Amino acid sequence: MRTVFFDFGGTLARTWVSDGRTPAELWGRTLGRWGLSVAPEQLADALRETDHELSGQIYRYLGRTPEFWNLFESTALGHLGLRDPPDELLQLVRREFDQASRGTLFEETRPVLFELQRRGVALGVISNHNDALREILAFHGLLRPFATVTYSQEVGAEKPDRRVFDLALARAGCAAGEAIHVGDSWAADYLGAKAVGMRAIWLNRRGRSPPEACESVSDLLGVLPLVGP
Repeated sequence: MRTVFFDFGGTLARTWVSDGRTPAELWGRTLGRWGLSVAPEQLADALRETDHELSGQIYRYLGRTPEFWNLFESTALGHLGLRDPPDELLQLVRREFDQASRGTLFEETRPVLFELQRRGVALGVISNHNDALREILAFHGLLRPFATVTYSQEVGAEKPDRRVFDLALARAGCAAGEAIHVGDSWAADYLGAKAVGMRAIWLNRRGRSPPEACESVSDLLGVLPLVGP
């Protein structure tokens, strides 16, 4: 194997998404800090309307993702009856989501990455994310270990769409059969990587029963013996 790719959220780091928190919960907490109390059902409805209204538009904001989030947050607040939300509220929402998106690294993330790097293995990231991903990796001090970083926004599609994996492989200069992909999502990571011919390893931290026989590990330390000395 020439390259080992990793997903980000739920694989390298705990994020609000991988911890199972919903957008409505995060919004509710943030609005509560502003002194606004909104029923969870009302929040969920507002976010669904916003998702439907802006579906797919984030792909058009490559290189200027903050503009998209300003649009998203203003639209969502509009659906909650706040037609002209104050800038301070928008900034509070954005800070809250930015911090939650950074996440916290799993305890074994750094040791595993640096051990693979020591062995001379090329490393890459393949994530359903936007162009904030590089900043997040830099925040955690993880840009240097990764030779390539590929995310869905720049492709205009999300894993398991093969175009995301194909771009990552092209950047790494290796064939699918020369690469491993490790991720916590059964559909996006395991099935997506397997479909393009990569060796797929399912990161099953919760000990769930896989839908079919597969190669899996319970944490990233389990990857080390699978890659070789």
